Amino acid sequence: MREHRLYQADWLLRFYKFDVADITSASHPDLSIDMDPKSAWALRNPAYFPLDVNKASREELLRVPGFGVTSVDKMIAIRRHARLRVSDLVLLRVAFNRAKHFIITADYKPPVFSEGKLLAQFTPQSAQLSLLL
Repeated sequence: MREHRLYQADWLLRFYKFDVADITSASHPDLSIDMDPKSAWALRNPAYFPLDVNKASREELLRVPGFGVTSVDKMIAIRRHARLRVSDLVLLRVAFNRAKHFIITADYKPPVFSEGKLLAQFTPQSAQLSLLL
């Protein structure tokens, strides 16, 4: 799992224009094992969100969890002709369940969550393992 998080962080640095200071900071010097680095950054920067997908720049859209480079480029091309809606994002196969907390579309505005509830949405539920065979 640690290697996977390092791979994700490297990807953010190379293709998403993140800086090392964005991924780690003095208060969060290590990568989270439970959460991908992009989601962790988004949760640490609530003032940055929600973003309107019909107005945000490419660099801003790349910071949204659930949006990839290809889907952002397609969104920018589509919004030249029409306003983006949730159905458009689903057709583009973005991870809407992760993105929905951070975006505004022509037909969707996210509900206001407390920081603790939003963090709970992104952390996996722990499960008690059995020693019985």
